[in-house]
Amino acid sequence: MTGCLRRSGRTILLAIAVFAMAATTVRAQSPIVIRNVTTVDVQTGSLRPAQTVIIEGTRTKTMGEAAQLATPKGARIVDGTGKFLIPGLWDMHVHATGPGVDRLFLPVLVANGVTGVREMFGTFRWYADARAMAKRGEIVMPRLVGSGHILDGKPQIWQSVEVADAAQARHAVDSLARGGAAFIKVYSRLTPGEFRAIADEAKKHNLSFAGHVPTLVSVDEALSLGMASIEHLQMFTTACSSQEEAFRSALLDAVASPKGWDSAGVISRLQLPMLRQTFDRERCTALAKRVAASNTWMVPTVVVLHSTTHLDDPSLRNDPRLQYIPEFFKTGWNPANDFRFRAVTPEGWAARKRIFDEQLSILRILHDAGAKFLAGTDLSNPYLYPGFSLYDELTYLTKNGFSNLEALQTATINPARFLNATDSLGTIAEGTVADLVLLDANPLVDIANVARVHAVIANGVLIDAARRQQILKNAVFMASRRPSGRPE
Repeated sequence: MTGCLRRSGRTILLAIAVFAMAATTVRAQSPIVIRNVTTVDVQTGSLRPAQTVIIEGTRTKTMGEAAQLATPKGARIVDGTGKFLIPGLWDMHVHATGPGVDRLFLPVLVANGVTGVREMFGTFRWYADARAMAKRGEIVMPRLVGSGHILDGKPQIWQSVEVADAAQARHAVDSLARGGAAFIKVYSRLTPGEFRAIADEAKKHNLSFAGHVPTLVSVDEALSLGMASIEHLQMFTTACSSQEEAFRSALLDAVASPKGWDSAGVISRLQLPMLRQTFDRERCTALAKRVAASNTWMVPTVVVLHSTTHLDDPSLRNDPRLQYIPEFFKTGWNPANDFRFRAVTPEGWAARKRIFDEQLSILRILHDAGAKFLAGTDLSNPYLYPGFSLYDELTYLTKNGFSNLEALQTATINPARFLNATDSLGTIAEGTVADLVLLDANPLVDIANVARVHAVIANGVLIDAARRQQILKNAVFMASRRPSGRPE
């Protein structure tokens, strides 16, 4: 494929990653030759040492042993001695395109080797503005697959599209489809009827739907309706409880009461400690096998589950990566300023930490059952950092049953499989898009080595070590400036 991906029969146009030049000038740049590098086959885990990779335009033209390949005239040479070449990384759950935030987060993502993202909330104007900046050479950005607005029930939690019944849900899907949504993002307060209507209408438009399993919907129903991916693990704590049906029934009654979702919030907080007490491993294992047998992918986002259950930990405020975060973001990350957390008591934080431990157990159960995984961070949530937190996510996976190869696959070949784009993305092969990361150490020995980025090639454009450092330095400067206004 050229410049696009296919998903559920629909063409998804992606942003062209550019660097310091307009996209229309990319073809005029010199070929890139990476000499004497070890390439990593992320499908098999095999290594090929002493390889030369030749990139022309936006594609990997050829690769093989150095003695067998002629260096193109005028090529830019990159010494790969002692280094490892992997496909570009994907963060499959970000919020990175708001005005002002895009100029900061998108370049840092690419500098950290993230050449593709799935944007899980935004507006089509935000996406267009970011792509226009990239085309003008003002920023470098990853490929972007975006949903547009989130669809949520009434009242919505964020600045989402609020639907009050199935007819409104169908209309919202139609509008997003006309606007160019790559998929439909669903959220927590949708009723079962609204959720079913969205699933049905999305299929009529050849669109997938992904996001949260709504609070009032079972994981099994989400699987049966063909949900493309389930974000986070929160609903699995309920699904793995021996009292799942009773808990959901209580929430349904609360939502139907005069105080609606406010009442349901009270019930949820009361249920929280009981979820741990009623965890049923046998039930959870059976569910995990159903997930594995389905076409639904898991995006566990362990990093955000950790940060949002440990916001009372003062050490989070000492993270040196905060230098990449604007002050208004850091202020919003204070739990006292976040409506989701301001009422949490010390006992509540302790209960949340116990639930996080249970979620890690569920993650291991899902992995052992053979579920399919994608790496995502939920960037823009508290104490998450562009690109850096993807490294953390992969490390969490290896600490919870994944091999180094399996963790690496969740950010490389698995996103390509999910997007039906393995012919152009997710591997290092002749003819594929030149989205590549040159590492100083082997990620199959230690997944933490994905953080040892030496250079990045984004859509055939080389971002060498010096330019990487300049991007990061610029980001620190931008984050330190007083903004003219908060992102919309």
